[in-house]
Amino acid sequence: METDDLNRVYYPLYIKANEILHRFIPSSIFEAEYGWYNGHYNRDKDGEYKMDYFPIPVVSVKGYCDIEIGTERITVSAKLRREKALTFSFDEFEHIPFEAYGVDDYLSDFYSAGMTLSQLRGNIEKSGEKEIGFSFVFDRNSDSDLLFNFVNLLRRRRFYY
Repeated sequence: METDDLNRVYYPLYIKANEILHRFIPSSIFEAEYGWYNGHYNRDKDGEYKMDYFPIPVVSVKGYCDIEIGTERITVSAKLRREKALTFSFDEFEHIPFEAYGVDDYLSDFYSAGMTLSQLRGNIEKSGEKEIGFSFVFDRNSDSDLLFNFVNLLRRRRFYY
């Protein structure tokens, strides 16, 4: 692969990461920074997890979440304590696709597309996990204000990272 090909892929990720970071920097509520990280897992066409070896920018909003800027989507990852996750009302998130998984066993699916919230709670109850991870999915071109407001909602609902 030529350098120009890599730049065509990475330049938009770089621009988006800086746009998001600069939305959080003037905030008196949040402290944020970003770096490039590999090792993220995504499902392949057969629904199996596979690791991506290439780095993507991740904006870390300290104490609250990570915002992963991928080539196809943006995900916001955060956690809830098990007890809170079992009683949490996801009404405010009904229009935002998300997955839930174990924090210790992060490849264990507790909730994904097509499942019900009852199944989520049942899977959490059956697990020995103390914390539940959540990955909220946004379009790759999502506005930084939308992401800022969503992270603020997570903060108010006591999600953390």
